[in-house]
Amino acid sequence: MTDVPVAPKRFRLDVRLPQAVPAHDFRHPVEADIPALGQLMWDAYRRTPDEEDAGGSVAEATEEIRLTFSGEHGPFLPTASFVADDGARPVGAALVTVWKDVPLLAYVFTAPSHAGRGLGRRLIEAAMHALGEQGYPLLSLAATEDNVRARRLYASLGFTPH
Repeated sequence: MTDVPVAPKRFRLDVRLPQAVPAHDFRHPVEADIPALGQLMWDAYRRTPDEEDAGGSVAEATEEIRLTFSGEHGPFLPTASFVADDGARPVGAALVTVWKDVPLLAYVFTAPSHAGRGLGRRLIEAAMHALGEQGYPLLSLAATEDNVRARRLYASLGFTPH
């Protein structure tokens, strides 16, 4: 008898969006970023409660990023998505799509070397502010129940269960 993996329990969180845009030095993602973002996602999600989201390899994580860009999870919003670079390499990203007419923070991840420095928070805030300026009133995300660290971050940003 083999153990069948159980999908992590997830729930929806929403936040009302502000209108003012804070200063940041992030850029919007482009298709040429897909391979680097796939590697970054794989590095960031490995050995975390969200590891399943990255698939079982860098290639699968890269494919997930490609699917996000191509609209598999709803239309991709590059103008509300951001990449943080350290030199010439991405070290963080927040990718936003529209799911059922509501912006969805599909993915946010930071390089392990940059974790714990507030980068994820600033990326999410940049996405929130960009969406607010574009007239969206709400941002949603799906949180993994076991990812306590991420859930604390989301709560501190004003996300509440829906």
